[in-house]
Amino acid sequence: MTVDTPTTPKQRLTTLVRKTLGEDVDWTLTESDDGFRIALADRMLDLEPRDGPAESTHWIITLRVDGETVSKFGPYESAEDLLDQFRTVLTSDVFYTVCCDG
Repeated sequence: MTVDTPTTPKQRLTTLVRKTLGEDVDWTLTESDDGFRIALADRMLDLEPRDGPAESTHWIITLRVDGETVSKFGPYESAEDLLDQFRTVLTSDVFYTVCCDG
């Protein structure tokens, strides 16, 4: 008899990225005390846990391009909501406007 081990957040993210992007896209996943970072050629996605009410964990997704924050999403309490939004941000085209005074 085998015992199923619980899936870690890192395993779930790895599976999601592989299924969503396929084998032809280069990406890296790193884990730190601040959460997880997925780096692609054109963007970085940070997933950061935050303390929620009643000892729950809420997650924030931060989209960065060229080192700058483009968008933040969340907080997500449900893993399914988090992963649905993450999948969308992972595959969507990134548009941002650079503005200056003057």
